Amino acid sequence: MSHPFDVLSIPNRPGRLIFTPCPGTKDSSIDSALNTLQQAGADAVLTLMPYAELAHNAASDLPALCAAQGLLWLHLPVADEQVPQADFDAAWPAAMAQIAELLAADKAIAIHCKGGSGRTGLIAARILIELDIARSEAISLVQALRPKAIQHPAHAGWIAQFGN
Repeated sequence: MSHPFDVLSIPNRPGRLIFTPCPGTKDSSIDSALNTLQQAGADAVLTLMPYAELAHNAASDLPALCAAQGLLWLHLPVADEQVPQADFDAAWPAAMAQIAELLAADKAIAIHCKGGSGRTGLIAARILIELDIARSEAISLVQALRPKAIQHPAHAGWIAQFGN
């Protein structure tokens, strides 16, 4: 089975966001999943799972395998069913600068948590808001691909502090 993903084209802007479950967790190896994502256009992988969660899901090799396949690997860990904490906030400006640069160059970024919906949708919405897309539109775009995204009360409360 091929690794599942959905592509979000950003309105009136270059670049794409690819929503996906953790590579290697949907009946495909990490290598196979990364190949599928590259074929879909991914130039970078943004991992939202903490290291312990990667290890628990037999995905600890993901950073090295991304490097071996020429994919930029970005790591902004958020605990499952939680909102970003201080470590995320500290890393966000530099990561967002890289993300914005990639998207401006018409690159695609694969974003994943464990299942590819909750944290993935939350951070995708934050990226869209940072790109000056209105919060309500960002949430609608995300939920068109992942209807269950930004439904958790903590997630809805967190994203409400950004944009307009």
